[in-house]
Amino acid sequence: MPRPFLVLTDFTAAADTALRYAADLAKPLGASLVLLHIRRESLLDPDAFMGTIRHLTEGEVAAALEERTRGLAVPVTVESTADGIEAAVSDAVRRHQPSLVVLGKPDTEETPDELVSSTSLKLLRATRTPLLVVPISHTAQVPPQRITIAADDLPFSLKPQTEAIRELLGQLQPTITVEHVVEPEDRDDCTASRDAVLKSGLTAEISQVRTHGVRHLHTVHGILQGAAETHADLLLVVARRRSFLGQLFNRSVTSQVILHGRLPMLLLPALE
Repeated sequence: MPRPFLVLTDFTAAADTALRYAADLAKPLGASLVLLHIRRESLLDPDAFMGTIRHLTEGEVAAALEERTRGLAVPVTVESTADGIEAAVSDAVRRHQPSLVVLGKPDTEETPDELVSSTSLKLLRATRTPLLVVPISHTAQVPPQRITIAADDLPFSLKPQTEAIRELLGQLQPTITVEHVVEPEDRDDCTASRDAVLKSGLTAEISQVRTHGVRHLHTVHGILQGAAETHADLLLVVARRRSFLGQLFNRSVTSQVILHGRLPMLLLPALE
């Protein structure tokens, strides 16, 4: 039986988008969902800074959960918590052992950078579980048929928690492209990056892995450019330990990709 997806909701439009995406992804895989209600002030919500959040009663929470799960084509378990996001998600991950955690991302143009980046990366730090960030405005196909992997040219190992992602790729059999960003004056050869991905075992069940080099002054913009050029439905980012354990979250490449990305983004915590 496939491990479930843990989907976080605060009943906002961004969370609803993430729930629909998770259900559409889970259905062909035969996976179930665990829908965990988190208080809005704990998630990516600019209203938390404005003091305009209306706190819901237990009855209102139950009704909102029922409304969102009604008609979904996959089994769903619902839970609600009053804990902070890190404690709540860590507890749910321990109990349900999900293959990934799914988080909706609102339009972040007016949201403080620190809120967006630190929430996502703190979840990686707390759970070491793959994190799928779904932007509210995405138009990507679900399940994804084209996945672009952003990787540097250094070897990495994946944590045991990412094993389910290798299996997921094997079931979906998407077109996989490894992209690597270099300075404009450098060779955009992707051999080392591709070798690093292959040696990690992530694409062990994929017969062919393509490459795509990008020359750009700014790594983040180059990653997003490469995803567009390869017509990706999903951007997979290998998040190295230094990316999500540092204190200055908003300065890491991973967090900047989360901030500016418009595709669904799957973050995989890697060992150096």
